[in-house]
Amino acid sequence: MDNRVLYSIKEARHLLGGISRNSIYSLFRSGQLPSVVINCRRFVTHSAITELVEKSTTNESPSVDSARLRKPDQNSLPLPLPAVTRKRRKDAEPE
Repeated sequence: MDNRVLYSIKEARHLLGGISRNSIYSLFRSGQLPSVVINCRRFVTHSAITELVEKSTTNESPSVDSARLRKPDQNSLPLPLPAVTRKRRKDAEPE
């Protein structure tokens, strides 16, 4: 892709190796990948993609043992859905 300033979510996913939609939104929520919202569309800057790749390649990856022992961050867990209660309709009485 050409060296533009802004990329759509789909283009950014492609530039990041074809990561999933959930993965890119997880990066947004965690603050690892900043984004720009214009009207109702979200874009990713070229510099944000470059910085994420540089940070990912320069940091040493954690060992397998430490990755297994690491607890998930509470902020990254989804919130539980509210309980939905439905009122039952009264069945029509036979005539």
